[in-house]
Amino acid sequence: MATRAGRFLIAHGQECTVGSPAVSSNVSMKRSSRNSTNPGTRDAMWEGLILGTSGLVSGDIMTVGVDRYLVQSVTSDAASGELAWFGAKSNTELHHYRYIETLDSSNNIVQSWSPLAVSVAAFGQIVTAELRQFDPGLLDSSKYVFWVPSSLGLQELDRLVMGGSNYQVDAVDDVMLPGVLRLQCGSDVRL
Repeated sequence: MATRAGRFLIAHGQECTVGSPAVSSNVSMKRSSRNSTNPGTRDAMWEGLILGTSGLVSGDIMTVGVDRYLVQSVTSDAASGELAWFGAKSNTELHHYRYIETLDSSNNIVQSWSPLAVSVAAFGQIVTAELRQFDPGLLDSSKYVFWVPSSLGLQELDRLVMGGSNYQVDAVDDVMLPGVLRLQCGSDVRL
């Protein structure tokens, strides 16, 4: 039996798809007012309710219309009986590569970049002096910070390609948000 909030979501919520394989559901969403000082962050952070039957978990990509959102946290909402979520609107698309060594037919080592993910929806930020002020743990080499689903299995020294430019994953934080990786990336000049 659907809850009152569930009936409202079905009647008035936006249609969305969640996860892989895609599950259809209904969601209510609004911009989060928690990070209102930075215009870029203000537009990126969203929160709302989604049907409990959606199976939404932290790290999922939720698609609403043409927009994709990286879900950063999901909790059961006791008041509505549905799931409350918080996430970031994807503002970039990344391509994921890993350096591998194989042997050819003559047992010579062949080195190459193997594509692991053709399209990764991510939320990214340019590392600025302001960001360094509020996050003193940023590496000197970091040019970007990306948030991606942990299901991708990114590792240090992997390559991310954004807009035709190569970036090396210098640090991976898999502790801050379960299901989500926070990556620090610098320029990648490797061949």
